[in-house]
Amino acid sequence: MPLAGSAEHPGSSPGGLLLAGENRFGDGELALLNEWMHIWRHAWLARLRPSPWSPKGMWRRLRDWRARHRQGRWWQRRPNQILLGLVVVLCLPVRLTVLAPAELVPADPAIIRAPLDGVIGQFHVSPNDMVEAGQLLFSFDEAAIASRLEVARLALATAETEYRQLAQMALTDPRAKGQLAVLVGRIGEKRAEAEFLAGQFERARVLAPQDGAAIFDDPSEWIGRPVQTGERVMRIARPEEAEIEAWIPIGDAIPLAADAPVDLYLAASPFAAVSGRLRYLNHDATPRPDGHYAYRARARLDAAAAQRIGLKGTARLHGSRVPLAYWVLRRPLATIRQFLAL
Repeated sequence: MPLAGSAEHPGSSPGGLLLAGENRFGDGELALLNEWMHIWRHAWLARLRPSPWSPKGMWRRLRDWRARHRQGRWWQRRPNQILLGLVVVLCLPVRLTVLAPAELVPADPAIIRAPLDGVIGQFHVSPNDMVEAGQLLFSFDEAAIASRLEVARLALATAETEYRQLAQMALTDPRAKGQLAVLVGRIGEKRAEAEFLAGQFERARVLAPQDGAAIFDDPSEWIGRPVQTGERVMRIARPEEAEIEAWIPIGDAIPLAADAPVDLYLAASPFAAVSGRLRYLNHDATPRPDGHYAYRARARLDAAAAQRIGLKGTARLHGSRVPLAYWVLRRPLATIRQFLAL
């Protein structure tokens, strides 16, 4: 009994079944053998059918796919429609944005620096206290300055006494007149030194130049600590005058126009953004306290912020509009370029 071939496998051998016996098969037996032949034929064709992931099977699937989609115009074919839609989506303009760590900082604070070399003796205000112009902020240890001032004043008084004595002697002794000029110069030197130390003594008590909040670290870390002239001790900032300070990483630097929108999402209130406009962006990257380099950006607020100065969060800076394809591929392409050193 021959096995019927398949149109899908024209080159395959149909095969057959050979049965030998002395008795002739009846009609019932032939019908049963016919059913078995269909089962054996199915198994035979399954053995000849190639795997869908074999080269022959993949080529056959590709040929069938091309045959199914060869009908109709090119824009009516489903794959072309999907590809065209993807191209249109990638060309859609989107706004280029960048995220950067940021915080609320005073807009124009008064920087209080050490007016002289010395040791801070006492703070008269606490951190975040509201102060008024002319209020005493802190004072230096005045013992050393007061002793030097007293010595200078005594030296000045001694020089003036010597001058008066020599001036009386000059009335009768012509040689004493030549020493008057030397004493006049010494008196001027001692007077200048005494005036300088008197000014230092007055500057040892630092006063607030304006109204605002005193922003500085723990006073216990400053008391007894020697400071140098010009070292920053604290800031006096008005709470209503605040702005956004963001640090843009070097890898995320994008072109930002003047007055670009900036949104600050504080960690204390992540669902309410503080909006502002870019005021300036540094041309050079500067080191941050964590050791990484970044570009400093400052943005003025659109309205007075209810949050206090010093709160930190994440700022989103808005750049120009670019195609969606550029927005998606910008960071991967930059990473690949850095990796390949191109």
